[in-house]
Amino acid sequence: MEKTLPRRKGIGKIPRSRERPPRSRALQAARQILERDGYMRLTMERVASESGVAKTTVYRHWPTKAALCMDLYLEVAGQELHDPQTGDVAADLEYIVNKVVQMQTRTIAGPAFRGLIAEAQIDPGAGAAVLADFAARRREITRQVLRRAIDRRQVRRDVDVDLVIDALGGATTFRLLQGHAPLNRRFAERLVVLILDGAR
Repeated sequence: MEKTLPRRKGIGKIPRSRERPPRSRALQAARQILERDGYMRLTMERVASESGVAKTTVYRHWPTKAALCMDLYLEVAGQELHDPQTGDVAADLEYIVNKVVQMQTRTIAGPAFRGLIAEAQIDPGAGAAVLADFAARRREITRQVLRRAIDRRQVRRDVDVDLVIDALGGATTFRLLQGHAPLNRRFAERLVVLILDGAR
């Protein structure tokens, strides 16, 4: 009869520190700190400590808090925000506005976005550069929607696409930061109608 050798303690178990790549662990730690303590308590040292990732590794991925927050936002955006392609520019834009509102009010993307804006004020040099890169990447879906609308003649060919994007994003961000009026579906619908009235 074959003997069963006693199993050594710990054999077969993957140490928690090796379950996920360092970058993933650091992002998870940053997400938890933001949710629990807010942007001002988020530091690279705390991210390193709570994730078990070396501080040099954290800085290699993100040279600043702003860069880290941008990745947190874009991670959520990549999961939540897609090109709707409904065939109607108003429906596409309403979808985008509603999704952005949802992300910024119900997910970690909200605190991360506010952190980006705060960092741009604290460190204009580093923060503004990251914010500009972030804005360019965040605007691409809306740009695609408007280009299709131009091709379909749903809006004027000479419409200022960047100005339309600024108007949509600016109104949404202003309400998010000021909190003076609700961010809801009615807001999205009225905002899109107002902007398209000037773009058709």
